Amino acid sequence: MLAHTINAEWIKLRSTRGIYWTSALVVLLSVGLSAFIGWANGMGMQSALDDNDTGFLATAGNLFTFSAGQAGLLSFGSMVIMIQAVLTVTGDYGNSTVKLSVLAAPARWQVAVAKFLVYGALAVVLALISAVVSAVLGHALAAGQLDDPSIADGMALSADDAWKTIGMIVVYVLGAVALCTGVGYLVRRTAGAMAIVLLWVLVLEDLTGLLPDSVSRYITPFLPFKNISAAISGNDLEHAPWGQGGSLIYYVVICLVIFVGGIVALRKRDA
Repeated sequence: MLAHTINAEWIKLRSTRGIYWTSALVVLLSVGLSAFIGWANGMGMQSALDDNDTGFLATAGNLFTFSAGQAGLLSFGSMVIMIQAVLTVTGDYGNSTVKLSVLAAPARWQVAVAKFLVYGALAVVLALISAVVSAVLGHALAAGQLDDPSIADGMALSADDAWKTIGMIVVYVLGAVALCTGVGYLVRRTAGAMAIVLLWVLVLEDLTGLLPDSVSRYITPFLPFKNISAAISGNDLEHAPWGQGGSLIYYVVICLVIFVGGIVALRKRDA
């Protein structure tokens, strides 16, 4: 039964010391960076107000949105989650325990689904904790630097788009876990899988900015992480034939396709 496979994966995951370190790192990096950004933005805004820096003030509104206050989670925290998601798969191949896992499960697909559900649930919990604490701390530090604390209200949990943004972050994290699980089964080697994921997220999608607009306009709308970033920030992706909702759906579909590809590879290849 799938429930037994899920239980086995949970026991395996929580018996690994590394999971406690990476989980703590997700929260610490997410909250720490968001807190620093909140403090720095508040101080910069107050300085601009004191100096009547109209150039800075004209663009400063984006500094105090809820998604801006989640920069720590959306950048560093999510990267750690992706790395750990890859390791949950490739670690089995590295330790030669994957054969035992697939022999013990009634069907091979259950192993991949169980891994996704177990670490996906943990990743969601970590993301929720990070998002809430980042919002509370980042807003408090930003407001503390301002003579008019209401300027930073867009970063607070009481902001109009706060829980909608948190919901999209949850989808982002779950999709990332599914994608990384799929890549892990397709590649089966830690170094290769991590290189693909990190280069994809940190380098390849940003390279489109170096291309002429006549070329990038046909590529950018179909980059999954560009789409989810636009959805979380509440913006329509430039040149995309869909809006924010379409960007969210497109990201989920791409993640599921890669996850299913990983399951197919697990079923077809020798463990």
